[in-house]
Amino acid sequence: MARDAKRLGRMLRVRSLQLDLARAEQAAAAERASSATALAARIESLRQDVAPREGRDQGLSLFAAAHYRDRLAKSQVEAQRRVQIAHQQLDQARDAASAAKRDHGVVEKLIERELELQAAAARKALENAPHHARALARTLLKDG
Repeated sequence: MARDAKRLGRMLRVRSLQLDLARAEQAAAAERASSATALAARIESLRQDVAPREGRDQGLSLFAAAHYRDRLAKSQVEAQRRVQIAHQQLDQARDAASAAKRDHGVVEKLIERELELQAAAARKALENAPHHARALARTLLKDG
């Protein structure tokens, strides 16, 4: 039983570590998704703001504005791709965190079951003990 308890303790520590790592990865993925979304919004805002300017060199200004709008449109497409990838990574991180939490819970339930079995074995041993040992156990239970 002691060997099983040690093994369950190791499993719990490993699963706790895995859960912590999964939660950290989930937080990092959420930050990446937020950052990518903010970048895409900023690029879209810049693309909307680029417009032809009035002036003496209007032809050059129109050409420059068209060039920058085109570059910003390409950047916007890339930013949207990054947003999609970041959200996919976030979903994967959430799934991994959920699986780690489930595994952690399973190990905790195994430990609880082991403790219940040990308590049941101790109760059984007390029931089978001689009369004076049972009386001593009752007084200890009453005294706390």
